[in-house]
Amino acid sequence: MKALLRLRGFTLIELLITMALAAIMLALAAPALQGMLANQRVSAAASELMTTAMQTRSAALKYNQRVIAQPVEGATGAWADGWRIFVDANENSTFDSGTDTLVLTHEALPSGVSIAKVTGVNNYFGYEGSGFASRIGGVPNSRWKISAAGTNRVRCMVVESSGRARIDDPRPLTTCPTS
Repeated sequence: MKALLRLRGFTLIELLITMALAAIMLALAAPALQGMLANQRVSAAASELMTTAMQTRSAALKYNQRVIAQPVEGATGAWADGWRIFVDANENSTFDSGTDTLVLTHEALPSGVSIAKVTGVNNYFGYEGSGFASRIGGVPNSRWKISAAGTNRVRCMVVESSGRARIDDPRPLTTCPTS
């Protein structure tokens, strides 16, 4: 009878050794997990910015007017603090609640994620009613760098004069090419 009781489960020492091995393996995997999460934040932010470009273009075609996507704080604000899409009725490239129509507001990005303009003049982009990129500031082509703390990986969004927006992965580079 005593022999059967011994075969029923784990001893306390076996359980402690197993838990210690699991803790060691988890400690070894944690840095790789942090890098993977940072890479995922970059990819998610790039995807959200690309979606914003498509929504901006779609709104421009829908309203047949210039539509702008810019940081919530205006042309000098940070994209990481959130952004908005609006119909620029008076074509001054600034959101005026009395004349412009707000299409969409995007919440702030997770901390550590940043979006910066690489080429072009203004800290925003827009589309004309025809669906082509707006020549705001004289240059319709623009590049945006999306990065995050904890990783060297970056993504680049390119808005071409035809209105097409795309995401580039400049690996192994850590910067977006200017042409």
